Amino acid sequence: MLQIGTLGPLTGPAADFGLSMEGSTKFVAEEANKAGGVKVGNKTCQVKVVSYDTGYTSAGAANGANDFASKGVKFVIGPLGATEVTGMKPVADRSKMLLLANGFGLDALEKKYPLVFHIGPGPFVWSGPIIKEARTRFGFTSAAVIAPNDQSGNDIAVINEKKFSEQGIPVKRDTYQRGTQDFAPIVSRLMATRADVIDFASSPAGDVGTMIKQLRQAGYQGSFARLGGESTNEITRVAGIEAMKNFFYYSPVDLTDPKIAALAKEYEAVAGIKATGISLGWVPGGRALLRAISKAGTIDDTAKVAEALRADDLKDTTLGQGVWTGQQQFGVNQEMSWPFSIGVIKDAQPSVFKTLSAE
Repeated sequence: MLQIGTLGPLTGPAADFGLSMEGSTKFVAEEANKAGGVKVGNKTCQVKVVSYDTGYTSAGAANGANDFASKGVKFVIGPLGATEVTGMKPVADRSKMLLLANGFGLDALEKKYPLVFHIGPGPFVWSGPIIKEARTRFGFTSAAVIAPNDQSGNDIAVINEKKFSEQGIPVKRDTYQRGTQDFAPIVSRLMATRADVIDFASSPAGDVGTMIKQLRQAGYQGSFARLGGESTNEITRVAGIEAMKNFFYYSPVDLTDPKIAALAKEYEAVAGIKATGISLGWVPGGRALLRAISKAGTIDDTAKVAEALRADDLKDTTLGQGVWTGQQQFGVNQEMSWPFSIGVIKDAQPSVFKTLSAE
């Protein structure tokens, strides 16, 4: 039996992230099992998924790593937030776990942790191209960035602030306490910036939906962005499409593409939840991990599997040709990148997508 661990926030405002990660892991496992299992040396293994709810905290991720270690889990898809990755890396390192993490922290990948990979690129890769494209559609000339005041929020907000500035757009950055229930003071501060576009960076989907709704009620007429992970369905559910009005976001995939639409149906049948751009964008990374395990011929030697994973060409049957990135930002070329899209909601109409190239 090949155990694949998955962990992230399965409850709370950021649960959309964790449930998507769990769903992607279950989908990849079911896909492999339906094909007969994963061939490892002279035997074939069925894949079992083990989940853990981190609560979107560093301590939760560390506890998850310890839980996985006690169960003999060697391969993990997750965790998600920067604080989660920070909390889990040392514990996973001691247990020789191979992580396919998705945290966007400034130190998410480090040379001293060779078993940590990125299952998808961070905003350093895609924020710049998306801002450039969105500017042609919405014509904004000033920006504000808001995110929780912890590592998971700050590290992404700092990158996005820089990407706006690099394109000559004045930007103001603000923070708020994670777990906030009363957003009225935050909304007042954002209104006072008079920014043409407000980017919510990696703020939890529930928080984003609430702030968007209250900003519209307060009379805000500008555009919104979410350049810190894709949770558009949940944001729309909370805010309502009319409040979203003009909104752009990072989407790992073009959800209108026939291949992606077919994958979404398969995903929903297995995961039992609606597919999102981010959940489908994680599928190729999970597939690549299983290929590496098979090529390495072991379910115990994670260093050997990591070596096989680094050599993978990242060619995916659904998303096409991927590339390895990460060297420029982290000094480690262990970040998986496939073609990505900008999703655009204009005049409260359904999303349209355009594929962009990484910086």
